[in-house]
Amino acid sequence: MTQPSHPGDALRQAPVGRAVPMEPKRVDPVCTVHAQPSHGATAAALELADLVEAKPQAVLGLATGNTMVEVYSAFVAECQRRGLDLSGITTFNLDEFVDLPSGDERSFRSFMRRHLHGPLGIDDARAMFPDQGLAAADATEAARRYEEAVRAAGGIDLQLLGLGRNGHVAFNEPGSSPSSRTRVVQLHEVTRADAAASFGGLDATPSSAITMGIATILEARALRVLAFGSGKAEAVRQLVEGDESLDCPCTFLRGRHTDLGVHLDTAAAGLLT
Repeated sequence: MTQPSHPGDALRQAPVGRAVPMEPKRVDPVCTVHAQPSHGATAAALELADLVEAKPQAVLGLATGNTMVEVYSAFVAECQRRGLDLSGITTFNLDEFVDLPSGDERSFRSFMRRHLHGPLGIDDARAMFPDQGLAAADATEAARRYEEAVRAAGGIDLQLLGLGRNGHVAFNEPGSSPSSRTRVVQLHEVTRADAAASFGGLDATPSSAITMGIATILEARALRVLAFGSGKAEAVRQLVEGDESLDCPCTFLRGRHTDLGVHLDTAAAGLLT
């Protein structure tokens, strides 16, 4: 693990765009432990800004959740400070609830509009989400179309990932295979419980979602995981030091990708040896 002298230093040193091996192979991630979560968020935001500055047609893979709010706030500020032109970028979100209409304020589309697409003026036509309406009617077709859209864009240059308490990435819940592709899934009880406050209770919390699969995520040219707080410490330990396991899907990232960076705070890193 490394301790950065500046929030953006550690991962600025790692070039984006290396090849992705799909067979298991021991490749240790670049883990950076930050004094506080805001430093990790800033580091991720600076790398996004560096990528967009170097490649104005970059394809960004994006995530949602509380961890990402500070990332997007810092990214917006950095883009504005540098005067970056974002008209050529394309974004793909990892997942979306199937049980919500796209206009629902609790949908991930609405989250992204509030925190990133709106503030940066990113055109809706270049902001891609899985089609939850189609997913409810024809899950296979919705998944096929999203996979094809990613391929047609040339693949994802850098994918942001949060980490669930149960080791999920995107909505790849325990039991997800490393060969999984975009699909509709049933949400784990832990995932639903963590989201319940946003929906006014567990009974109103969506039970299904459409998500990129592990294999889809691994095809991104760079992966950046962010995990903060002691509640993520066990999942972080499994990601960084554990063996591959269907019970903890994040473990499939470490051994199957050559450009995996992990941003942690001291609490999330607390169980690492």
